[in-house]
Amino acid sequence: MVAFSGGVDSTLVALAAIEALDGRCTLVMVDNGTLPKGEIDHARRTASALGSPLKVLELPVLDHEDIVSNPDDRCGTCKGYMMSNLIGTAREVGSEVVADGMNVDDRNEYRPGLEVSSRLGIWHPLIETGIGKEEARSILREKGISIHDRPSNTCLMTRIPYGERVTRDKMGMIDHVESQVRGLGFRDVRLRLFERSGGGYIGILEVDEPKRIMPLWNTIQYPLSELLLVLDPAGYRQGSLNVGRISP
Repeated sequence: MVAFSGGVDSTLVALAAIEALDGRCTLVMVDNGTLPKGEIDHARRTASALGSPLKVLELPVLDHEDIVSNPDDRCGTCKGYMMSNLIGTAREVGSEVVADGMNVDDRNEYRPGLEVSSRLGIWHPLIETGIGKEEARSILREKGISIHDRPSNTCLMTRIPYGERVTRDKMGMIDHVESQVRGLGFRDVRLRLFERSGGGYIGILEVDEPKRIMPLWNTIQYPLSELLLVLDPAGYRQGSLNVGRISP
């Protein structure tokens, strides 16, 4: 079984499993209620292009207080919950191994979920074979897989600073703004959403080309008047809320 998201890394693992096992594998995506809009449909299309159906497992993680309270180890708690359920699903369909798309570059970032999933017995074939993000893209490009240049897109909880509560309204606001900015032609987009002491929110927008968005700034619309939207002149930085944190 492959824990599938439709992103570059899990697509490479899925492709390898399908080729090596002559299709005798199952692709499963977890819908945990924190995904950007359209991610599940994209994953279905990608799985179909690989010649495999996609099973979607619904796991509402926002029902868990130890996740929505958003402590530093939130990702590990969430990953443990999801992967434990995936292992149970694997047993039901007769799969002996559950693999994910973690790659060697992930070991250099704050990823408490990596340690948790490893402890549960999840296999990380890209780490085992020393494959990083760019090599994964290169392999998919050579194989003619169209998503080889797709930007990374993590769950919406990663845009909310630790210690500030995760809510559906916050994630909806984040998704709304990011979708608009991508629609303007920007590849890498993150809205880091902070609570203001006097009420409302500050949204710090990171994009891959900050100078290019300035003439388009007034075209961005957002659903709540209490959101103050500002541009980070340093541009997009993966995991900028995790700077200074060290994985277990």
